[in-house]
Amino acid sequence: MNMFAAFDISAAGMNLERTRLDVAAVNLANANTTQGPDGQVFKPLRVVAHPNAAYTFDMMLNGMQRLATGSATAFSVVVEPDDAPPRLVYEPGHPDANEKGFVAYPNISPVSEMVKLIGITRAYEANVRAMNIAKSMALKALEIGGDR
Repeated sequence: MNMFAAFDISAAGMNLERTRLDVAAVNLANANTTQGPDGQVFKPLRVVAHPNAAYTFDMMLNGMQRLATGSATAFSVVVEPDDAPPRLVYEPGHPDANEKGFVAYPNISPVSEMVKLIGITRAYEANVRAMNIAKSMALKALEIGGDR
């Protein structure tokens, strides 16, 4: 296995967590908006990581040849809208209220988004730690036989 594969794996994990962070920030920013630029209620976004179809179980079991060379990743990341129905709040004086006095807000819970942010932070930190450990192991490997 290539020595740099650990760096590639950690970098892919950090990129995934950065995407999740961006999506959580967009969701939090739009939690109390009633209309988007298109005039529709904002749909919450979610990050979905799909396994790459090019990788079979045998390839992954036999050392993930393409991932070890850094030419591909084992998953692809897609940001897609969530089809959850909007949250209806009774506010008859609001300019965006319907005929019954309800305003449609995105179905986003700021509390659950903040909890997601904590998990995202922890996962990012774990990838940074894994990368630092791989770096220190690579440096120690370079020191082998250096005292001769």
